[in-house]
Formats: sequence, structure tokens, C-alpha cells
Amino acid sequence: MNKKELKRLIKIEERIQEIITDDLGLVCYPIEFDIVPAQKMLEIMAYHIPTNISNWKKGRDYERERTIYEHSSRGLPYEAVINANPAKAYLMRNNKFAVQCLVMAHVYGHVAFFANNKYFRNSRQDIIGIMYEASKRSLKYEHRFGMEEVEKTVDAGHALQHHSSPFVSNETNDEKRKRMFEQEKRKFHTKGGEFADLYGTSQKEINEDIELFNQKLWRQLKLKTPVEPTDDLLGYIIDNSVVLEDWQKDILEILRMEGQYYWPIIKTKYMNEGFATRVHEKVMNVLFEEELLKAEEHADYNYSNSLVKAENPNGLNPYLVGSGMWKDVEERWDKGQHGEEWENCTNAKKKKEWDTKEMRGWEKCKEVMEIYTDWFFVQDFLTPELVQELKIYVFEAKDKTTHIDYVITKDTAEDIKKKLVYAFSQSMIPKIDIVNGNYDEKGWLNLLHRWDGIDLEMKYAEETMRHMAYLWGRPIVLNTKEGKEKKVSLKISLGGMEKKTENDEEEKKDSAWWEAWWKMTPLKQTYLLPF
Repeated sequence: MNKKELKRLIKIEERIQEIITDDLGLVCYPIEFDIVPAQKMLEIMAYHIPTNISNWKKGRDYERERTIYEHSSRGLPYEAVINANPAKAYLMRNNKFAVQCLVMAHVYGHVAFFANNKYFRNSRQDIIGIMYEASKRSLKYEHRFGMEEVEKTVDAGHALQHHSSPFVSNETNDEKRKRMFEQEKRKFHTKGGEFADLYGTSQKEINEDIELFNQKLWRQLKLKTPVEPTDDLLGYIIDNSVVLEDWQKDILEILRMEGQYYWPIIKTKYMNEGFATRVHEKVMNVLFEEELLKAEEHADYNYSNSLVKAENPNGLNPYLVGSGMWKDVEERWDKGQHGEEWENCTNAKKKKEWDTKEMRGWEKCKEVMEIYTDWFFVQDFLTPELVQELKIYVFEAKDKTTHIDYVITKDTAEDIKKKLVYAFSQSMIPKIDIVNGNYDEKGWLNLLHRWDGIDLEMKYAEETMRHMAYLWGRPIVLNTKEGKEKKVSLKISLGGMEKKTENDEEEKKDSAWWEAWWKMTPLKQTYLLPF
């Protein structure tokens, strides 16, 4: 890009900002744009945050992306954007001019989403600086304690960093104990509770029994760790491990914070990419209408935009599905195609022509953008018509002996929607709670997998437990299920991995604790980040 083009691009970027704020009514953080070569973009793809902690996985990812880029027809992303304040965006140097404009408008859409969606409110806006300082400390630890030791800690942290809820309670342990103490007292001190059968006993004796019960309950709560089951695996280990050194806790805290930083990005991927796509389409239309972009540049824009929204033969394209859903929301709320009257209308012709001139489509989009994740977005706004229009299908494998065919299932649009809602709610990360940090009074860590219909991949479960055992310094016990009925216990220690099922004689001897915890743990929704 020569100086003349750069000057023109800066002028158009100023106009894009005006369209974003004045025409679309969006609030953004300031954005710093860098135009980078392919090698720099490959580094960003591998490191995610340019100042990230050095680790062998980053080099592996870089070489993988470089090999794919150099030896296949797959290109590189047009851009990369980091959620920070100011936001940082990188544009590929070899993008054509119209594509650079598309990318800048797309970035503004992302940054507006970051700035306004409620799930990003706790994101560290100084993430680039934090990771820069952390990477410097990590290098010092390597020089002092050895690269191998640091790598082992980083690897273990990476294995657990997305089992770290960004919505950890601010309650102290004592506050949790007091809350649970009051809950248990109410449960047992009311009619029908533990003391309901003391008919004929004096009030004094009842009061004494109640006091003894309270004292016993409080002692149990004081000894219980964690006070209640927690899905913040890494946070609990950092706070309670007796083998971790301060430098290891420092690294793990950084990785935990990084995992929490990525949580809303993953949970809103389809919404975010779709919203940014709708924004760049609106902005580009204005730029062409005002002739800030030339007519001959329209072909470059159309071609690139079609690639962005192309159907993906291997899965859903978030740009296509997301933008299609946002477009549908905008059109429906412009025409008043929502609400009880609309839903109850059974006249197909009337529904097709329905238009109350409500014209609240874009306002509705902004309202939804502020409070939804992909899970709820699909639940509330993916219609059967959209499933057909966006060609969202479910495929299943058919073994043909010599090859495998993938054919479309006969699932209805409603079935497909349910499967999507389930997939977005799970995020492909198993729900694991620490239920006892002193299991069997030996300091072992007892985990419970809240089975939701999908069995654990035992290979990954074993490796993750090895990382946990390294950080905890003692054996780890994990309780899960295989299928609806078969209960399984995994234990990892210096002696290796042991697997027991409920049919094993050895497991039968201590199955009571499994049954107790399985019944006591509520199947509540948690927030775990995949990446």
C-alpha cells in the first residue's frame, strides 16, 4: 500500500467511524489499526495475543498455520482484533483496498459488540499490557527454575484454564458457611424436620438437641473444603495446593485470567461475527453510495464478502449463520412480525405480507446484542424458516464398507434447533466440579463430572487429571458415568490410572460417598470456556 492509498484509507476510516456512531448509534472503544505482512498475521493466529507467554504450543501452532498457508489454497484471515481499550486490530498487507475498508468496518462491529455486550464487562481491557508483563516474568522464571519446570506448569495451566468460571462468587468462605448453616438450620428446624418426632419431649431437651445439632453442623462446615462444589478448578488449586511455589501460582493466575478473558469471546462467537458482518455490510453500502469507494472496487468487495459468508462443507459458518439471524431479527422487528398476535396467526398469506411499519429492527438488534450469548440467541431467534434458508442440516455417517457417506438426517427444523441450543449451551467442555479437597481425609482431590448425556473422552480425562495431580501433589479421584446408568470412578496417582465401575467389587466397598455426592450436587448451569 503506497502513501496515497494509505492517506485515502485514513480518510475513509474517519468516515466509517462517523457512520458507526452517528448512523448506527454504536458505542466503540478507540481502535488502533496495524497493517501487517503474512508472517505477522501467522504469529497473531498462533499467540492470539501478541505479548502472550512463550510456550512450545505457540511455536507448534505457528508452524502448523504456516504450513497450511504455504502448501494449501487456504488463505489467512483478513483481520485479527483484540478486545482491549484501546482495541488492537491487524489488517493483512496484501488485502485489496476495498477489502481493507470492509475489514475496518468489520472491526468496528466487533469492538462495538465488545464494548456493549454485558458478558464482556469484566474482561481485562489492559490484557495486552498484562500479558506483556507476564511474559517478562515467565522468562525470568525460566532462567531461575529451568525451562522444563516452567513448561510443565504452563502446560498444566493450559489444560485447566477454561475450567475457570468468570462468574466466581465474591463471597468469602466464612460467608458461604454462614449461608449454608442458615439453610441447613431452616431445613431441619421446621415442621417435618429432624426434630418432628420428639413428641412428648420437653422444650428444654428439644432446645439442647437443636443446639447440639447446630454445633455439629458448624463443625462439619468448618472442615468442609470447598465449602460448596466449585467449577473453578484452577482457582481452587491455586488457593489450596500445598506443593505449588509462588512463581507457579503467578503463572497459573495469569493463565486463569486469560481463560476468563476468552470465555465471552467463545460464548458469543456466532452473535459477534454475525453482528460485525451486518455492520460492515451497512457501512460498505454507505461508502459506495457516497462514492468514497469506486464502482470498479465493488467487485473486490462482493467477492470477499461472498467468501466471508460462504457455506462451510465441514460445519456451520458463524459469519453466514450469525449475519442471517441478525438480518432476520432486523426485518421482523421492522415489520412487526413478532409477539402474540403474530405467533397466533395461521394465515400463511397474511403472515407473509405482515407489515405494521414498526421500524424498530436495528434498535432491537442493539438490545439483543447487549444481553445475549449464542445459546439464548439461537433459542429465541432461530426460526424454522431460517433453518431452511440458511441450509442448516445435521449429517450422519453411513458405513458403505469401502467408504463412508455423510447423509442429511430427517430431523425437523425444531430438532435441529434443539441440537444447536444444546451444543451452544455445552461449549464442548465437560462440566466438572471439585466437591472435596480432602477426600478420605488424605488430602486427595475429589471431582464430579456432571454428566449431561455425553461421556468423557477417557484419553483426555486421564491427561488432564495428570496435570491436576502435578499441581495438587496428591491423587485425584473423578466420578463420572458411562451411559445413563454405569457409574465410573477414575483415580490418578504416582501409581498410574485406576478405573473402577459400580460392578467392581473394590468399588462396592466405598460406593457410599459416590452416591451421597451424586445426590447432593445440584445440576445447576455453570459457565466454562472452550478454546
